[in-house]
Amino acid sequence: MTQEDPPAEQRRYPRIPKDIAVEVQPLTYPPPKDPAETARSKDISRGGICFLSETPHEPGSVLNLKIDLKGLAGYKRPHSRLVDLSDAQPLTAIGEVAWCRPSAHDSSLYDVGIRFVNIYEDDERALVRYLKDL
Repeated sequence: MTQEDPPAEQRRYPRIPKDIAVEVQPLTYPPPKDPAETARSKDISRGGICFLSETPHEPGSVLNLKIDLKGLAGYKRPHSRLVDLSDAQPLTAIGEVAWCRPSAHDSSLYDVGIRFVNIYEDDERALVRYLKDL
């Protein structure tokens, strides 16, 4: 079920520790009838996210993610950071499970490492700018 996390020096993008709400749902057809799982992130980068989950996720499986990055919409358009965008849409991405292992801090949870495989280009640009300001 688990795969080893690559050493930090092999990572393509630096991870930024950040506690963020993440809605997680398997990307299947037909779409699942169950509600999305709500998880909390441990860290995020341009290339992916790590979150704590009550559910183990099989490496290689594909997930639909809705990541609630407060203020991200302000990085999409010039001057939009000056306007209250607190009700803006979450960042939506498709991610592949790179690894999953029991959490070292809570035996009832799993650390899940995700590699983004599909994200809108303007969302990715906004994410890069957002992460630089953290």
